[in-house]
Amino acid sequence: MKINSKKIPGDYQFYALTRGHSIQRQWHRNRHNLIRYLNFFQKNDHVLDAGCGSGNVIFEFSNDVKGMVGLDNNKDCIIFINKKIKEMRIKNVDVKEVDLLNFKFKNRKFDKIVMTEIIEHFSKKDIEKLLQEIKKVLSPKGEILITTPNYHSPWILLERTIDLFNLFPKLWGEQHLIKFTSSNLSNILKNLGFKIKKTGTLNLLSPFITPFSQNLADKISFFEFRYISFGNLLYVVAKLK
Repeated sequence: MKINSKKIPGDYQFYALTRGHSIQRQWHRNRHNLIRYLNFFQKNDHVLDAGCGSGNVIFEFSNDVKGMVGLDNNKDCIIFINKKIKEMRIKNVDVKEVDLLNFKFKNRKFDKIVMTEIIEHFSKKDIEKLLQEIKKVLSPKGEILITTPNYHSPWILLERTIDLFNLFPKLWGEQHLIKFTSSNLSNILKNLGFKIKKTGTLNLLSPFITPFSQNLADKISFFEFRYISFGNLLYVVAKLK
């Protein structure tokens, strides 16, 4: 099964981050804040962004790592990223149009793998297949970072509002196929041979503070990463057992 991303323009996430409403910008910005909070990338890391979308993580962090590979099944995303990395003169990035259930890397391992709001687009069976493929390309001491909507949070109401007013291609039942909580996501990872290193949530209040102060919103986002368990998105950092 492929992620149903072809309804989404290839540049959607990029323009949401850079030109969207202040709340929308902070929502996307906080993913970058989370990576910084976790100190997730190191200078010598080879990084895989699985489901890279418009390439926001690539554009923000490519200079901080040894190299990055971005994968997405949306051809328009890959075209957009290739255009931007040429404009930005980024030399250590390669992006490919790939079905995430069938990507193959011979004799290649990644130190860090990022999957931001990807797994909710798959069935449970396909999630397990995807994570098995991830295991094959994760270095022995490598780590994965997963973010996904948190269904033990106000996200349920946000999703229903988005669907009711057609603010986005329909989420529940079309874009989003599984309702994740920290518990059931952690259990899936453990059953597939991963060890959970850290869990938390983001985007509870921070995006909604941005119209008043982005600086304050950033500070609140870091507080939420550490202390809040019912933010609208959840994150899990895991490694191989």
